[in-house]
Amino acid sequence: MKKLLIRIGIVAVLLVAMNWVYSKWFFEKDLLEHSDIIELPRQVVADSCQVVYLGESSNNTYGFAESDHRKISAMISAYFPTVRLGDMTKSASHAQTYYYMLKQLPEDAPVETVIVTMNLRSFDAGWIYSRLETALRKQIVLLQDYPPLVNRFLLAFKAYPIRSEEEWDAITQKHWKKDPLNFPYDFEWTNAHQWDSAMAWGGWHGFDGQRDQQLTELACHYIKSYAFQIHDDNPRIKDFDAIVDLCRERGWHLVFNLMAENVDKANELVGKDLLFLMKRNRDYLMQRYDTQEDVTVVDNLDLVRDVNFIDQDWTTEHYYGEGRGIIARHVAQALRKNYPNDYQDFGLLQYEAGHYCFENSEDVLDVERPYSQTLILPADSLQPDWGMVNIAIEMFQPDTLNDAQLVIEKNVEQGKVSTYYDIAPQLQSIGQWDFATFALPLDSTFREAGQTKIFVYNPSTSSVKVRRLDISFRPAYLKPAVKGQSYR
Repeated sequence: MKKLLIRIGIVAVLLVAMNWVYSKWFFEKDLLEHSDIIELPRQVVADSCQVVYLGESSNNTYGFAESDHRKISAMISAYFPTVRLGDMTKSASHAQTYYYMLKQLPEDAPVETVIVTMNLRSFDAGWIYSRLETALRKQIVLLQDYPPLVNRFLLAFKAYPIRSEEEWDAITQKHWKKDPLNFPYDFEWTNAHQWDSAMAWGGWHGFDGQRDQQLTELACHYIKSYAFQIHDDNPRIKDFDAIVDLCRERGWHLVFNLMAENVDKANELVGKDLLFLMKRNRDYLMQRYDTQEDVTVVDNLDLVRDVNFIDQDWTTEHYYGEGRGIIARHVAQALRKNYPNDYQDFGLLQYEAGHYCFENSEDVLDVERPYSQTLILPADSLQPDWGMVNIAIEMFQPDTLNDAQLVIEKNVEQGKVSTYYDIAPQLQSIGQWDFATFALPLDSTFREAGQTKIFVYNPSTSSVKVRRLDISFRPAYLKPAVKGQSYR
């Protein structure tokens, strides 16, 4: 027994010595070769950052012809000129990657606040089981909470999921077929695969009734990206929960930046049923995290209009400068509570031509005052290439008794012509803020009208509140900015 203990002791000493030698002379080289994301937390520490922004390609993607190439994180920083803000940006990364990057920040680092990107799509099987997952999981093996030598052995023996692209795709397809979709009303399809197949077979048809194959394929992408429901056992939920626990242990303020999705396009190509799922998943995340102490969820889901999405042939969170600026301003407003004396707004966000947004006020529409703020457009304000208008409305309804409508009123030679669009069918929330979005063609009367008015009208005795009327004119069909690009 004594000899056995001696042998065990000798082995233990040897292992400790080997781990010391490896850590001293070889670990750094392996880190830089296999886990180069380690350089990101090291940089924010070297820069003595008080606020750290974690994101994927949404943070640093910009349009080809843009003059402003600033990241979202840099735009947020502009609101707080006296606060040191840095970013850890890794393309295609998700909550698990963010967690391991945060773990590399020393406990004595000057970090006070962490802003973590939260992509709605990242909870879907298509992202969880992405073809890029093998490379991402390999990146974090050396960053795990084991002695460096143990981590090196795990890396050598490939202790991470190694699958071919075909195998990852098969897992994704399996989830699209077996994960049920549950609606509180009758819905024809029971899973994303059925819905996707129906769209591919039936096709998407434009206002002229003609099938458009390119937009049919895009509609299918939207279904596969957003037709899912988040549950407690979702792998991403576990990752975000781990981030919450880590920030609580370190005493960091935590801000989840729920990114804007192209709800305009989702509604235009697929319809209110897909919007229902997107809103339900948003509500799940808000209820799970925004209610926790020292955790804030910034809800940007519907804030960016279609024209500000760079990729028009795929579902991504890549925005032109105006879109990045809208996200940045919203996050900065939430961050203001932590840095009230450092916040400065010099009119940093300027809307592009053709974009009109009435916000930050709560219009009460009732019998005495049934009209919202109104956009008044003279005839010469419509540019020749504009063929569509996207209109988003954020509304609070205390009940379902109201008859609130979006109204487009045109003054033509024959008189006043008004078109009414019911808002209620898109609203699923009672007693809380919700949104509706419309994609409408600019017919000939738009250009013939001497003046056009766009507003919300509530003729009923049941009041509603409107706090944002967002109107964006655009070409009839937005062509992709870049062809043949791989997106995440």
